[in-house]
Amino acid sequence: MIDLDKQNQLLSLIGEKLKEKIECYIVGGSAMMYHGVKGETKDIDVVLDDEKSRKILEKILKELGFKERDVRVLYFRKKNTPLLLQRGEERFDLFVKKVITFEITQSMKNRIEKVYEYDNLIVKVVSPEDIILFKCATERPGDRIDASNIIKSFDVDWDVIVEESINQTKLEDSLFPVFLFDFLQELKEDFKADVPNEIIDKVMKIGEEMMEKRYGKDK
Repeated sequence: MIDLDKQNQLLSLIGEKLKEKIECYIVGGSAMMYHGVKGETKDIDVVLDDEKSRKILEKILKELGFKERDVRVLYFRKKNTPLLLQRGEERFDLFVKKVITFEITQSMKNRIEKVYEYDNLIVKVVSPEDIILFKCATERPGDRIDASNIIKSFDVDWDVIVEESINQTKLEDSLFPVFLFDFLQELKEDFKADVPNEIIDKVMKIGEEMMEKRYGKDK
């Protein structure tokens, strides 16, 4: 497991070795640690803007002793799977632009308030609302627990979550509000998360309208 101190150490090592400035976006449990709602994480989830940047980070991590692992078991039949690099219990998941089906959009970048510089590595931490959305997209073990903890710790802007789910559907074939509805309903029913009923109803209606538009009404 990786705590915030260890995460800072690893990112500092990368930043020291970089010969040029690279920006990256931190999501998942790694982002939660910066927001103070998680003590440790299994991996550091990093999203980069292009393949060139990912190759540069891959080279540095391999120089530091990290080795590539097969991700097919973790992300079975998923698109946009990460490059997974591991050294002992330390692990990096490197994504480019998208985490599975969820894309880093300009609206998400605009919501970023936490930015850290590790020499040449510029780390931007996504907002709590966007962490919830990423948790919905990946659906790895523990994602629902993490999402419910975020909801308990922050005054979540639910309109942001709804609007971004619509935005993501414009970028992908996936009807994201449909998945978001199931995710939020499970958070409320099984994890007792304080998700407003009107938000669940709103997401359900949006999902139904999208399905009707795409597939037509049942005869």
